[in-house]
Amino acid sequence: MKKLIAMLLACVMVLGLVACGNTPTETTAAPDAGNDTPETTAPAAEGPEAITLKVWAPQEDQVDANSWLMQVEAQFQAAHPEYAITWDNGVCPEGDAKTLISADPAAGADVYMYANDHLGGLIQAGAVAKLGGPFLEQVKADNNETFVGTVTYADGDVYGFPVTPNTWFMYYNKAIVGDADITSLEAIMEKGIVTFDIANSWYMPAFFFAAGGSLFGDLGVDAAAGAQFGGEAGYAAAEALLTLQENPNFKWDGDGYGNNSLKDGTVAAYFSGDWDYAGLYEKLGDDLGAAACPTVMIGGEAKQMLPYCGSKVVGVNPHAKNMKAAMEFAAYMASVESQKLRFELRGIVPAATELQSLEGLANSICAQAIMDTMNGKSAFQPKIPEMDAVWNPVATFGTNVKDGMITMDNYKTAVDEMQTQLSGGGL
Repeated sequence: MKKLIAMLLACVMVLGLVACGNTPTETTAAPDAGNDTPETTAPAAEGPEAITLKVWAPQEDQVDANSWLMQVEAQFQAAHPEYAITWDNGVCPEGDAKTLISADPAAGADVYMYANDHLGGLIQAGAVAKLGGPFLEQVKADNNETFVGTVTYADGDVYGFPVTPNTWFMYYNKAIVGDADITSLEAIMEKGIVTFDIANSWYMPAFFFAAGGSLFGDLGVDAAAGAQFGGEAGYAAAEALLTLQENPNFKWDGDGYGNNSLKDGTVAAYFSGDWDYAGLYEKLGDDLGAAACPTVMIGGEAKQMLPYCGSKVVGVNPHAKNMKAAMEFAAYMASVESQKLRFELRGIVPAATELQSLEGLANSICAQAIMDTMNGKSAFQPKIPEMDAVWNPVATFGTNVKDGMITMDNYKTAVDEMQTQLSGGGL
Protein backbone atom coordinates (compact mmCIF):
# COMPACT_ATOMS: atom_id res chain seq x y z
CA MET A 1 0.00 0.00 0.00
CA LYS A 2 2.81 2.41 0.89
CA LYS A 3 4.48 1.67 -2.44
CA LEU A 4 1.23 2.45 -4.30
CA ILE A 5 0.81 5.79 -2.50
CA ALA A 6 4.39 6.72 -3.25
CA MET A 7 3.93 5.97 -6.92
CA LEU A 8 0.76 8.09 -7.08
CA LEU A 9 2.49 11.05 -5.41
CA ALA A 10 5.36 10.84 -7.88
CA CYS A 11 2.91 11.00 -10.81
CA VAL A 12 1.17 14.04 -9.33
CA MET A 13 4.50 15.87 -8.95
CA VAL A 14 5.45 15.20 -12.57
CA LEU A 15 2.08 16.43 -13.84
CA GLY A 16 2.38 19.54 -11.71
CA LEU A 17 5.76 20.39 -13.20
CA VAL A 18 4.38 20.06 -16.72
CA ALA A 19 1.36 22.24 -15.91
CA CYS A 20 3.49 25.01 -14.40
CA GLY A 21 6.04 25.14 -17.21
CA ASN A 22 6.25 28.64 -18.79
CA THR A 23 6.95 28.41 -22.52
CA PRO A 24 7.73 31.93 -23.86
CA THR A 25 6.02 33.29 -26.99
CA GLU A 26 8.34 33.08 -29.99
CA THR A 27 8.13 34.77 -33.38
CA THR A 28 9.35 33.33 -36.62
CA ALA A 29 9.01 36.58 -38.57
CA ALA A 30 12.17 38.03 -40.00
CA PRO A 31 13.24 41.21 -38.22
CA ASP A 32 12.81 43.25 -41.39
CA ALA A 33 9.54 41.73 -42.48
CA GLY A 34 6.81 41.42 -39.89
CA ASN A 35 4.54 40.54 -42.73
CA ASP A 36 2.52 37.62 -41.48
CA THR A 37 0.97 36.54 -38.23
CA PRO A 38 4.03 35.00 -36.55
CA GLU A 39 3.87 31.42 -35.40
CA THR A 40 3.77 31.15 -31.65
CA THR A 41 4.09 28.48 -29.08
CA ALA A 42 1.30 28.05 -26.57
CA PRO A 43 1.15 30.98 -24.13
CA ALA A 44 1.63 30.39 -20.44
CA ALA A 45 -1.43 29.20 -18.65
CA GLU A 46 -0.75 31.54 -15.75
CA GLY A 47 -2.36 34.62 -17.30
CA PRO A 48 -2.00 37.29 -19.98
CA GLU A 49 1.37 38.12 -21.48
CA ALA A 50 2.72 41.44 -20.19
CA ILE A 51 3.86 43.57 -23.13
CA THR A 52 4.57 47.22 -23.93
CA LEU A 53 3.49 48.81 -27.20
CA LYS A 54 5.03 52.13 -28.19
CA VAL A 55 2.56 54.06 -30.36
CA TRP A 56 3.02 57.40 -32.17
CA ALA A 57 0.03 59.40 -33.39
CA PRO A 58 -0.93 63.05 -33.96
CA GLN A 59 -1.61 65.19 -30.89
CA GLU A 60 -5.25 65.71 -31.90
CA ASP A 61 -5.88 61.97 -31.55
CA GLN A 62 -4.71 61.73 -27.95
CA VAL A 63 -5.83 64.88 -26.12
CA ASP A 64 -7.56 63.09 -23.25
CA ALA A 65 -9.06 59.77 -22.16
CA ASN A 66 -11.95 60.16 -24.62
CA SER A 67 -9.70 60.77 -27.62
CA TRP A 68 -9.58 58.40 -30.55
CA LEU A 69 -6.27 56.72 -29.74
CA MET A 70 -7.21 56.07 -26.13
CA GLN A 71 -10.55 54.59 -27.11
CA VAL A 72 -8.98 52.37 -29.76
CA GLU A 73 -6.33 51.14 -27.31
CA ALA A 74 -8.98 50.34 -24.70
CA GLN A 75 -11.07 48.47 -27.26
CA PHE A 76 -8.07 46.51 -28.50
CA GLN A 77 -7.09 45.52 -24.97
CA ALA A 78 -10.64 44.34 -24.26
CA ALA A 79 -10.60 42.26 -27.45
CA HIS A 80 -7.22 40.72 -26.61
CA PRO A 81 -7.24 39.39 -23.04
CA GLU A 82 -4.16 37.33 -23.90
CA TYR A 83 -2.13 40.55 -23.48
CA ALA A 84 -1.62 42.84 -20.50
CA ILE A 85 -0.59 45.95 -22.38
CA THR A 86 1.33 48.96 -21.16
CA TRP A 87 0.79 51.76 -23.69
CA ASP A 88 3.77 54.03 -24.36
CA ASN A 89 2.20 56.80 -26.44
CA GLY A 90 4.07 59.61 -28.15
CA VAL A 91 3.08 62.60 -30.28
CA CYS A 92 4.17 62.50 -33.92
CA PRO A 93 2.37 64.11 -36.89
CA GLU A 94 2.17 61.84 -39.93
CA GLY A 95 4.39 64.19 -41.93
CA ASP A 96 7.20 63.97 -39.34
CA ALA A 97 7.22 60.20 -38.85
CA LYS A 98 9.83 59.42 -41.50
CA THR A 99 12.36 61.84 -40.08
CA LEU A 100 11.86 60.80 -36.48
CA ILE A 101 11.75 57.04 -36.86
CA SER A 102 14.45 56.83 -39.53
CA ALA A 103 16.93 58.49 -37.19
CA ASP A 104 16.96 55.33 -35.04
CA PRO A 105 14.42 52.70 -36.09
CA ALA A 106 15.30 50.38 -33.22
CA ALA A 107 14.34 53.10 -30.73
CA GLY A 108 11.25 54.23 -32.61
CA ALA A 109 7.60 53.44 -32.12
CA ASP A 110 6.29 49.92 -32.68
CA VAL A 111 3.22 51.34 -34.42
CA TYR A 112 3.05 54.79 -35.97
CA MET A 113 1.17 56.87 -38.53
CA TYR A 114 2.92 58.23 -41.62
CA ALA A 115 2.25 60.06 -44.88
CA ASN A 116 2.45 57.60 -47.76
CA ASP A 117 4.79 59.72 -49.91
CA HIS A 118 7.50 59.00 -47.31
CA LEU A 119 7.27 55.26 -47.88
CA GLY A 120 10.49 54.95 -49.90
CA GLY A 121 12.54 56.68 -47.23
CA LEU A 122 11.05 54.49 -44.51
CA ILE A 123 11.89 51.36 -46.49
CA GLN A 124 15.44 52.57 -47.06
CA ALA A 125 15.84 53.12 -43.33
CA GLY A 126 14.46 49.67 -42.51
CA ALA A 127 11.74 51.35 -40.48
CA VAL A 128 8.50 49.93 -41.93
CA ALA A 129 7.32 46.33 -42.22
CA LYS A 130 5.62 44.85 -45.25
CA LEU A 131 2.28 43.12 -44.82
CA GLY A 132 1.25 39.59 -45.60
CA GLY A 133 -1.27 36.98 -44.56
CA PRO A 134 -4.47 38.28 -42.94
CA PHE A 135 -3.05 41.80 -42.68
CA LEU A 136 -2.55 42.11 -46.42
CA GLU A 137 -5.98 40.57 -46.93
CA GLN A 138 -7.50 43.24 -44.69
CA VAL A 139 -5.95 46.08 -46.69
CA LYS A 140 -7.20 44.66 -49.99
CA ALA A 141 -10.64 43.86 -48.62
CA ASP A 142 -11.23 47.25 -46.96
CA ASN A 143 -9.87 49.55 -49.66
CA ASN A 144 -10.29 50.24 -53.37
CA GLU A 145 -7.42 49.99 -55.83
CA THR A 146 -6.45 53.65 -55.39
CA PHE A 147 -5.89 53.34 -51.66
CA VAL A 148 -4.11 50.00 -52.02
CA GLY A 149 -1.88 51.70 -54.59
CA THR A 150 -0.91 54.41 -52.11
CA VAL A 151 0.81 51.81 -49.90
CA THR A 152 2.21 49.58 -52.66
CA TYR A 153 5.91 49.98 -53.41
CA ALA A 154 8.06 49.20 -56.44
CA ASP A 155 8.64 45.64 -55.20
CA GLY A 156 4.90 45.01 -55.34
CA ASP A 157 4.63 44.65 -51.57
CA VAL A 158 2.24 46.56 -49.34
CA TYR A 159 3.62 48.52 -46.38
CA GLY A 160 0.88 49.69 -44.08
CA PHE A 161 -2.82 50.20 -43.54
CA PRO A 162 -4.44 53.28 -45.18
CA VAL A 163 -6.71 55.20 -42.81
CA THR A 164 -7.51 58.47 -44.60
CA PRO A 165 -6.96 60.11 -48.00
CA ASN A 166 -4.40 62.86 -48.51
CA THR A 167 -5.16 65.15 -51.44
CA TRP A 168 -6.57 68.55 -52.37
CA PHE A 169 -9.55 69.81 -54.32
CA MET A 170 -11.53 72.96 -55.11
CA TYR A 171 -13.66 75.09 -52.79
CA TYR A 172 -16.05 77.56 -54.38
CA ASN A 173 -18.59 80.21 -53.42
CA LYS A 174 -22.06 79.22 -54.59
CA ALA A 175 -23.16 82.86 -54.44
CA ILE A 176 -20.68 83.63 -57.26
CA VAL A 177 -20.44 80.47 -59.36
CA GLY A 178 -23.16 77.91 -59.92
CA ASP A 179 -22.79 74.13 -59.80
CA ALA A 180 -23.23 73.97 -63.59
CA ASP A 181 -19.94 75.85 -64.12
CA ILE A 182 -17.62 74.13 -61.65
CA THR A 183 -16.30 71.47 -64.02
CA SER A 184 -14.42 74.03 -66.15
CA LEU A 185 -11.74 76.43 -64.89
CA GLU A 186 -12.44 78.82 -67.73
CA ALA A 187 -16.18 78.80 -66.99
CA ILE A 188 -15.49 79.63 -63.35
CA MET A 189 -13.25 82.55 -64.34
CA GLU A 190 -16.10 83.97 -66.42
CA LYS A 191 -18.07 84.30 -63.16
CA GLY A 192 -15.34 85.43 -60.79
CA ILE A 193 -11.75 85.19 -59.58
CA VAL A 194 -9.93 81.89 -59.26
CA THR A 195 -6.93 81.76 -56.94
CA PHE A 196 -4.25 79.10 -57.25
CA ASP A 197 -0.76 78.68 -55.79
CA ILE A 198 1.28 78.00 -58.93
CA ALA A 199 4.51 78.52 -56.96
CA ASN A 200 3.75 75.54 -54.74
CA SER A 201 5.18 72.26 -56.06
CA TRP A 202 2.45 70.21 -54.38
CA TYR A 203 -0.24 72.02 -56.37
CA MET A 204 1.29 73.13 -59.65
CA PRO A 205 2.04 69.63 -61.09
CA ALA A 206 -1.72 69.19 -61.58
CA PHE A 207 -1.34 71.12 -64.85
CA PHE A 208 1.59 68.99 -66.05
CA PHE A 209 -0.28 65.77 -65.26
CA ALA A 210 -3.28 67.15 -67.15
CA ALA A 211 -1.05 67.74 -70.18
CA GLY A 212 0.25 64.16 -70.12
CA GLY A 213 3.36 64.52 -67.94
CA SER A 214 4.29 61.86 -65.43
CA LEU A 215 6.45 61.25 -62.38
CA PHE A 216 8.00 57.80 -61.93
CA GLY A 217 5.36 55.75 -63.67
CA ASP A 218 1.67 55.19 -63.01
CA LEU A 219 2.09 54.37 -59.31
CA GLY A 220 4.90 56.84 -58.64
CA VAL A 221 7.38 54.08 -57.75
CA ASP A 222 9.26 53.43 -61.01
CA ALA A 223 12.61 55.18 -60.68
CA ALA A 224 13.64 54.06 -64.18
CA ALA A 225 10.64 55.88 -65.70
CA GLY A 226 11.97 59.12 -64.25
CA ALA A 227 10.32 62.52 -63.99
CA GLN A 228 8.74 63.52 -67.29
CA PHE A 229 7.56 67.13 -67.21
CA GLY A 230 9.41 68.15 -70.37
CA GLY A 231 8.88 67.78 -74.10
CA GLU A 232 5.58 68.54 -75.78
CA ALA A 233 3.55 67.79 -72.65
CA GLY A 234 5.65 70.22 -70.64
CA TYR A 235 5.40 72.90 -73.30
CA ALA A 236 1.61 72.53 -73.42
CA ALA A 237 1.31 72.78 -69.62
CA ALA A 238 3.54 75.85 -69.50
CA GLU A 239 1.60 77.56 -72.27
CA ALA A 240 -1.66 76.88 -70.43
CA LEU A 241 -0.25 78.36 -67.22
CA LEU A 242 0.92 81.48 -69.03
CA THR A 243 -2.49 81.87 -70.67
CA LEU A 244 -4.10 81.70 -67.23
CA GLN A 245 -1.65 84.28 -65.95
CA GLU A 246 -2.86 86.70 -68.60
CA ASN A 247 -6.44 86.39 -67.34
CA PRO A 248 -7.27 89.08 -64.75
CA ASN A 249 -9.53 86.58 -62.98
CA PHE A 250 -6.63 84.22 -62.23
CA LYS A 251 -4.74 85.24 -59.09
CA TRP A 252 -1.79 83.78 -57.24
CA ASP A 253 -2.78 82.25 -53.93
CA GLY A 254 -0.02 83.21 -51.53
CA ASP A 255 0.18 84.30 -47.89
CA GLY A 256 -3.38 83.18 -47.15
CA TYR A 257 -4.94 85.21 -49.94
CA GLY A 258 -7.12 82.42 -51.31
CA ASN A 259 -8.54 81.29 -48.00
CA ASN A 260 -9.26 84.80 -46.74
CA SER A 261 -10.67 85.99 -50.07
CA LEU A 262 -13.05 83.05 -50.39
CA LYS A 263 -14.28 83.80 -46.87
CA ASP A 264 -14.94 87.48 -47.61
CA GLY A 265 -16.63 86.77 -50.94
CA THR A 266 -14.05 88.34 -53.26
CA VAL A 267 -13.04 85.14 -55.07
CA ALA A 268 -15.11 82.42 -56.70
CA ALA A 269 -12.81 79.43 -56.20
CA TYR A 270 -9.82 78.36 -54.11
CA PHE A 271 -7.80 75.14 -54.07
CA SER A 272 -6.95 73.45 -50.76
CA GLY A 273 -7.81 70.42 -48.61
CA ASP A 274 -10.09 69.25 -45.82
CA TRP A 275 -8.00 71.07 -43.20
CA ASP A 276 -9.63 74.37 -44.33
CA TYR A 277 -13.21 73.13 -44.34
CA ALA A 278 -14.29 74.09 -40.82
CA GLY A 279 -13.05 77.69 -41.07
CA LEU A 280 -14.53 78.20 -44.53
CA TYR A 281 -17.91 76.75 -43.56
CA GLU A 282 -18.03 78.95 -40.47
CA LYS A 283 -17.84 82.03 -42.71
CA LEU A 284 -19.81 80.91 -45.78
CA GLY A 285 -22.26 78.36 -44.44
CA ASP A 286 -24.38 76.81 -47.16
CA ASP A 287 -22.79 79.08 -49.78
CA LEU A 288 -19.64 76.94 -49.52
CA GLY A 289 -19.20 74.34 -52.23
CA ALA A 290 -16.52 71.71 -52.73
CA ALA A 291 -15.67 69.63 -55.77
CA ALA A 292 -12.89 67.77 -57.52
CA CYS A 293 -10.64 69.93 -59.67
CA PRO A 294 -12.12 71.20 -62.94
CA THR A 295 -10.81 70.82 -66.46
CA VAL A 296 -8.41 73.36 -67.95
CA MET A 297 -7.81 74.21 -71.61
CA ILE A 298 -4.52 72.73 -72.76
CA GLY A 299 -3.60 72.66 -76.42
CA GLY A 300 -7.15 73.60 -77.39
CA GLU A 301 -8.73 70.74 -75.39
CA ALA A 302 -10.35 70.55 -71.98
CA LYS A 303 -8.06 68.41 -69.84
CA GLN A 304 -8.78 67.19 -66.30
CA MET A 305 -6.53 68.77 -63.67
CA LEU A 306 -4.93 65.97 -61.66
CA PRO A 307 -3.77 66.76 -58.12
CA TYR A 308 -1.63 64.37 -56.13
CA CYS A 309 -3.44 61.61 -54.30
CA GLY A 310 -2.00 59.81 -51.32
CA SER A 311 -2.98 58.55 -47.90
CA LYS A 312 -2.17 58.69 -44.23
CA VAL A 313 -1.14 55.24 -43.08
CA VAL A 314 -0.67 53.09 -39.99
CA GLY A 315 2.72 51.41 -40.22
CA VAL A 316 4.60 48.86 -38.13
CA ASN A 317 8.24 49.02 -37.17
CA PRO A 318 10.08 45.79 -38.13
CA HIS A 319 12.13 46.26 -34.95
CA ALA A 320 9.04 45.93 -32.73
CA LYS A 321 9.79 43.69 -29.76
CA ASN A 322 6.27 42.26 -29.86
CA MET A 323 5.70 41.97 -33.60
CA LYS A 324 2.54 39.87 -33.43
CA ALA A 325 0.79 42.29 -31.08
CA ALA A 326 2.11 45.33 -32.99
CA MET A 327 0.71 43.98 -36.27
CA GLU A 328 -2.60 43.14 -34.66
CA PHE A 329 -2.91 46.59 -33.10
CA ALA A 330 -1.97 48.38 -36.34
CA ALA A 331 -4.65 46.38 -38.14
CA TYR A 332 -7.14 47.34 -35.43
CA MET A 333 -6.23 51.04 -35.66
CA ALA A 334 -7.02 50.91 -39.36
CA SER A 335 -10.12 48.75 -39.07
CA VAL A 336 -13.47 49.90 -40.43
CA GLU A 337 -14.75 50.36 -36.88
CA SER A 338 -11.77 52.50 -35.83
CA GLN A 339 -11.95 54.66 -38.95
CA LYS A 340 -15.66 55.19 -38.30
CA LEU A 341 -14.91 56.28 -34.73
CA ARG A 342 -12.25 58.73 -35.92
CA PHE A 343 -14.71 60.28 -38.36
CA GLU A 344 -17.30 60.63 -35.59
CA LEU A 345 -14.81 62.22 -33.21
CA ARG A 346 -12.77 64.41 -35.55
CA GLY A 347 -14.46 64.42 -38.94
CA ILE A 348 -11.45 62.72 -40.55
CA VAL A 349 -12.54 61.22 -43.87
CA PRO A 350 -11.95 57.43 -43.79
CA ALA A 351 -10.26 55.39 -46.49
CA ALA A 352 -12.36 52.24 -46.09
CA THR A 353 -14.71 51.68 -49.02
CA GLU A 354 -17.49 50.43 -46.76
CA LEU A 355 -17.67 53.79 -45.01
CA GLN A 356 -18.27 55.93 -48.08
CA SER A 357 -22.02 55.60 -47.57
CA LEU A 358 -21.74 56.38 -43.85
CA GLU A 359 -24.37 58.79 -42.60
CA GLY A 360 -22.77 62.21 -42.37
CA LEU A 361 -20.02 61.28 -44.82
CA ALA A 362 -22.29 60.84 -47.81
CA ASN A 363 -23.78 64.26 -47.10
CA SER A 364 -20.42 65.97 -46.57
CA ILE A 365 -19.39 68.14 -49.52
CA CYS A 366 -15.79 67.96 -48.35
CA ALA A 367 -15.76 64.15 -48.13
CA GLN A 368 -17.41 63.73 -51.49
CA ALA A 369 -14.93 66.12 -53.15
CA ILE A 370 -12.08 64.08 -51.68
CA MET A 371 -13.45 60.74 -52.80
CA ASP A 372 -14.26 62.04 -56.29
CA THR A 373 -10.67 63.27 -56.51
CA MET A 374 -9.24 59.98 -55.28
CA ASN A 375 -11.38 57.97 -57.68
CA GLY A 376 -10.01 58.88 -61.08
CA LYS A 377 -9.31 62.62 -60.91
CA SER A 378 -5.82 62.53 -59.42
CA ALA A 379 -2.31 61.15 -59.93
CA PHE A 380 -0.38 59.04 -57.44
CA GLN A 381 2.07 61.11 -55.45
CA PRO A 382 5.47 59.43 -55.85
CA LYS A 383 6.67 57.37 -52.89
CA ILE A 384 10.32 56.84 -53.84
CA PRO A 385 13.34 58.84 -52.55
CA GLU A 386 14.05 60.12 -56.09
CA MET A 387 11.06 62.43 -55.62
CA ASP A 388 13.20 64.59 -53.33
CA ALA A 389 14.91 65.98 -56.42
CA VAL A 390 11.60 67.09 -57.95
CA TRP A 391 10.19 69.56 -55.43
CA ASN A 392 12.64 72.46 -55.84
CA PRO A 393 12.89 72.58 -59.68
CA VAL A 394 9.10 72.48 -59.99
CA ALA A 395 8.63 75.16 -57.34
CA THR A 396 11.25 77.35 -59.03
CA PHE A 397 9.50 76.99 -62.38
CA GLY A 398 6.12 77.93 -60.89
CA THR A 399 7.62 80.90 -59.03
CA ASN A 400 9.22 82.18 -62.23
CA VAL A 401 5.87 81.93 -64.02
CA LYS A 402 4.20 83.87 -61.20
CA ASP A 403 6.90 86.55 -61.21
CA GLY A 404 6.79 87.02 -64.99
CA MET A 405 10.29 85.69 -65.58
CA ILE A 406 8.90 82.96 -67.84
CA THR A 407 6.98 84.30 -70.81
CA MET A 408 5.54 83.11 -74.11
CA ASP A 409 8.93 83.98 -75.64
CA ASN A 410 11.10 81.76 -73.41
CA TYR A 411 8.86 79.12 -71.84
CA LYS A 412 10.22 76.24 -73.91
CA THR A 413 13.75 76.99 -72.74
CA ALA A 414 12.51 77.18 -69.14
CA VAL A 415 10.71 73.83 -69.48
CA ASP A 416 13.86 72.25 -70.94
CA GLU A 417 15.94 73.56 -68.06
CA MET A 418 13.47 72.21 -65.50
CA GLN A 419 13.43 68.82 -67.20
CA THR A 420 17.25 68.71 -67.20
CA GLN A 421 17.18 69.26 -63.44
CA LEU A 422 14.50 66.62 -62.96
CA SER A 423 16.61 64.18 -64.94
CA GLY A 424 19.56 64.66 -62.61
CA GLY A 425 21.47 67.44 -64.33
CA GLY A 426 22.24 70.80 -62.79
CA LEU A 427 21.21 69.82 -59.27
